[in-house]
Amino acid sequence: MRLIVIGDIHTQARKLWAMLNEAGLAEGRKPSRSLLEDELKLVLLGDLLHAKSRRGYAALIGAERYDEYDPEHLKRAEAAQEAFLSEVRDFQARLPAGKMIILMGNHDYNAVHPEQGPLRTDDVLHLEWKEGGRLPQDLRDWIAGWPHEVALEGVHLAHVGPRPEHNTFDTSFYLENRRRWLYEDQDWLEGTPHQLGVYGHTPVRGGVNIASQGRAILLDTNGHGDEYCYLELEVQDERYRLKMRGLFFDEFIQRS
Repeated sequence: MRLIVIGDIHTQARKLWAMLNEAGLAEGRKPSRSLLEDELKLVLLGDLLHAKSRRGYAALIGAERYDEYDPEHLKRAEAAQEAFLSEVRDFQARLPAGKMIILMGNHDYNAVHPEQGPLRTDDVLHLEWKEGGRLPQDLRDWIAGWPHEVALEGVHLAHVGPRPEHNTFDTSFYLENRRRWLYEDQDWLEGTPHQLGVYGHTPVRGGVNIASQGRAILLDTNGHGDEYCYLELEVQDERYRLKMRGLFFDEFIQRS
């Protein structure tokens, strides 16, 4: 079996469709024959929603600068994300069940739970669907059905980490900073049936970072400029073959 795993997208439709086409999973914005017929699955690691910077929001709504307190800007940001979600849902609906799995991220969870206060990323407050408006019910129901984790061929996939509490997005999730497991010299997959873990949520650059004593791969690599990255994972008898694809590092350095 072959898996294609994509980390946090955060409303970057252009990057998502570019990756799906490059990986041979889509033709334009429709599933390819390979994805429909081959022994192949696509997994998105969550956080489809909320641009991660003011610049990202500005690009999303076609403005010079984004102001989340401007009602017109907020309305346009909501509409753009709803259109993006509808495209992804329609793509998934064309596939056989289980071919495309979208995992719940904390930003997605926040958007469909109005009782939670808005999240903040750096200097941007994510006010979408918090200021009296809600996601359309059909999109809310679709997102609410996304699993928080999945295991495929001994590979554990989730948004944040290997343990259930890592992917429980309650108030304590933010108070406790549940990504701290990354910094501990411990094999967090020990005692589980999983041989390998693949997670998003924690931004990395240059392709991939490794945690849990080499058994966990961090794949939130799509946030900087034009950089994008996805993981191709092949299950071969008793082995996993992992290939990183994309534009891992793209930087200008001023010459002196």
